[in-house]
Amino acid sequence: MFKKTICLLLLSIFGTGYTWSAHRTDEEVDLQALYRQIDDAMSQAPQYAAKRLSKIDDTRKKLATESRPDGQLPLAEQLFELYKPYRNDSALYYISLCVALADSLDRKDAAGLHLAQKALLCSRADMYLEALKLLNQVDKRVLSREGQTMYYWAWMHVCGEIASYSQLPDERNDYFALQDTYRDSLLAVAADDSEASLHLRMDVLTARKLYQDALDVSDNWLSKVAEGTHEGAYAAFYRSIVYEKLENGRLVRYWLGKSALNDIKCAVNDQASLFMLAERLCDDGDYERAYRYVRFCEQCNTTFLPQLHKYQVRYVSNVMEAVCKDGQARYQRLLLYGGMVVLLLSAVVIWLLFSRCRCRCYVQDGPQAGR
Repeated sequence: MFKKTICLLLLSIFGTGYTWSAHRTDEEVDLQALYRQIDDAMSQAPQYAAKRLSKIDDTRKKLATESRPDGQLPLAEQLFELYKPYRNDSALYYISLCVALADSLDRKDAAGLHLAQKALLCSRADMYLEALKLLNQVDKRVLSREGQTMYYWAWMHVCGEIASYSQLPDERNDYFALQDTYRDSLLAVAADDSEASLHLRMDVLTARKLYQDALDVSDNWLSKVAEGTHEGAYAAFYRSIVYEKLENGRLVRYWLGKSALNDIKCAVNDQASLFMLAERLCDDGDYERAYRYVRFCEQCNTTFLPQLHKYQVRYVSNVMEAVCKDGQARYQRLLLYGGMVVLLLSAVVIWLLFSRCRCRCYVQDGPQAGR
């Protein structure tokens, strides 16, 4: 009797857990309403960019009038943060200025932090050799907790990028192993509520197929960020990855759309989520919207970098190929329908001519038949 009671209790717990988990890994969303919001935001992109540029102009004026290095450093840091998602070359200029100012103030911890930030910026712009050179200049013994977090994050990123694009199996495996090492170091030093810690915890939980736990971390992350911010876009993007593993295409599209919408509203030119959403829209047969999204992304990324990232090129080619195939299919259908109309009209004309000839023959033969 006791064993039976325990078994029933366990079944009820696991059964309840399963039902709750299944419920928690689904959400009620309106994709068409979200797509309309994205379309509207795209039409207002110049106004969003104007707001960012206004903040940049105000900060640059303050920097121009500040003569003390200890007053210039925080202003240069603000300009770096403003330019970082908007224009890469300008962000590189101001982070370099931050390094120089920190050195002039003998702020070794700040100089190390900014070198690591510059390395991460280079890595994200596909400048891997430059990133490695910068990271080798950092003295990690003088870094603060924030500096250590950025240092290990930059190392993790550049090792992962090199591994992903390497054609040599041994080198690829070595860099992936280094990426894992730096990821563990990053998790050990990063604050629990930091962006780095939250996204890595989600990565680890998702890799272990603990999707509900990953969504719980995502809930916590989303509660800490505001709508219409780059931080909000980042949190939404990582939620889409969990749903990708759950093979829930509807919610993948929704959270990619939310991520893209946030980036558009805060004038982020380094677009990623909208590229990925465009590719999935092609799978849905929405080629017109996918094409518009890709064109918008290309315009944004031209401002951010002279050329597209390697991964972005793949999304552009996939979408354009799908759009071309759809265009060819439409053209072929148009030719088919046009041919059918021509054949039908030809048949009608032939029938009319035949009928007219018969009428003439009847009129001409009719009097002779009556004589």
